[in-house]
Amino acid sequence: MACRTPAALRKVLGDDATFGLIELLDAERKDWSDQVLSVATDRFERRLTEEVSALRLDLSRELHEGLSFVRQEIATTRVDMLKWSFVFWIGQVAAMAALMAFMLRGVTH
Repeated sequence: MACRTPAALRKVLGDDATFGLIELLDAERKDWSDQVLSVATDRFERRLTEEVSALRLDLSRELHEGLSFVRQEIATTRVDMLKWSFVFWIGQVAAMAALMAFMLRGVTH
């Protein structure tokens, strides 16, 4: 990194010390940048984990509620199908009994 050092500082420190100071400041800036990036990454990962966990919980809850509704609908539909099935078979038995009674009455006369 090119750094413009004031002439007065260079005059007091000398070229070697000024170069050393610049290297020190660059190294500290790099360390600080790495630390800030590390902290930001850790925070982001923690927040991402929290949000994904919350999303999973919400999806699980919604799926459970949806499946409960579907189960209830299936149970209701089964009861209706069973009811209409009995009505159909009772109607069939009544029709067959009437037909048999009619045929038997015709045989006896």
